[in-house]
Amino acid sequence: MTLRQLNLFGRPGNRWLDSYLTIILFASIVGFLSIKGVTNTCLFLLLTPSLFYIKKHTHYIFLENKFTGIFPIIITLSLPIVAICLSQLGRQDWLMRAYDGPSRMLFSIPILFLLIYKKIDFAHLLALTSPIALWSIALSVFLHPEIVNNELGRYATTFVRPNAFGVYTTVLTSFCLFHLTLHSKTSKLSLLYQASGLLIGLALVIGSGTRGSWLAIPFILFVWLLFNYRKIRPFLPWFFLLIVIFFLLSSSGFFTYPGDRLSSGFYELANWINNSDVDSPTGLRLSIWKISWQLFIHNPLFGYGNQGVATFVNQPWISSTISDDAKGTLACCGAHNELLANSLRSGIAGTISVFFLFFTPFMLFAKNARHTNTNIATASQLGLAYIICLAICSISIEVFNLKYLSSFYGLVIAGLTAQIANGHQNNLN
Repeated sequence: MTLRQLNLFGRPGNRWLDSYLTIILFASIVGFLSIKGVTNTCLFLLLTPSLFYIKKHTHYIFLENKFTGIFPIIITLSLPIVAICLSQLGRQDWLMRAYDGPSRMLFSIPILFLLIYKKIDFAHLLALTSPIALWSIALSVFLHPEIVNNELGRYATTFVRPNAFGVYTTVLTSFCLFHLTLHSKTSKLSLLYQASGLLIGLALVIGSGTRGSWLAIPFILFVWLLFNYRKIRPFLPWFFLLIVIFFLLSSSGFFTYPGDRLSSGFYELANWINNSDVDSPTGLRLSIWKISWQLFIHNPLFGYGNQGVATFVNQPWISSTISDDAKGTLACCGAHNELLANSLRSGIAGTISVFFLFFTPFMLFAKNARHTNTNIATASQLGLAYIICLAICSISIEVFNLKYLSSFYGLVIAGLTAQIANGHQNNLN
């Protein structure tokens, strides 16, 4: 199969440029969690031609009346860096490192223009790459058992800790699920390919021990059923086969503690409520959220920056029931909640930026998820799975706190938005 036969671009151009873009886009997904730095690098490699041809791409977008439709996404991708700038201006506390993650989302805007101009089929890209990405992650886990041992049995890679591992393997697994196109014309080979990614992904998600990502699974499955329930009946034998295989893997000792992890969460919650054990993993999170809210109320306008929280956690107005472990964990490791973390970091501007990072793409995808144009509907349903997964996981985990996670968000949102924009004749509806 040649690069041209992959059919990623509805507007083919220079063969070398198309080959370059195809390779970079593939690498950005395939190596996301298994090769350190690859997604960040790919974003900058895509940014170069995006900026070089920005005038031509911008002219095309305005000529085809697409700018109005993508304007909310452009504003949304700009908000994190604006929030950092406003909060630092208010505090007169300048730290350039704070712009690392937000800048990745900003850089995705010219890439969005490039992908619109090239008429990217980003859903097809995700269909081709998500199973390979999950196989690569599984291989990385297998080749580095010492990482799993260091994480007390929880799956991770050399640069991805179990929490982020659990969240983003759930994302990649959901992409496989939404590409299980139960249609009479779908080849069995394609179904087997996506099903293999789905099974491996589920094993990785459960093996991560990340309870926050487990919570997202029923919601993702509900959304998938919402759009596929009419197609399921003829394929029930396939689903039963997948379930049997999965439970055989589960009962073979492949997973050592998922049941214990799930039940312990309820036990830890009860202990935190009755104050008998406030320093369990669940108890620490709840205590950290409580401190974070008190800190935000104390300084809602400009926040505390990346390191400023540490000097305030022992103030007398912090609840006396909060343990020193919770205060120390917040100071060193953050709020363990995306909204609270950015509220502390950048004040109300940070709160607004995180809200719209979820809300704007969700509204775009929800409005187009049942569109009569298959390309638009497919991209929108994948986008819904992505945003719902991140939104639910962000309750107990920070999902944009590292550069490569921000890069991945920018690339996925840009790619899916570009596909939706090109599916409409005039603008996004």
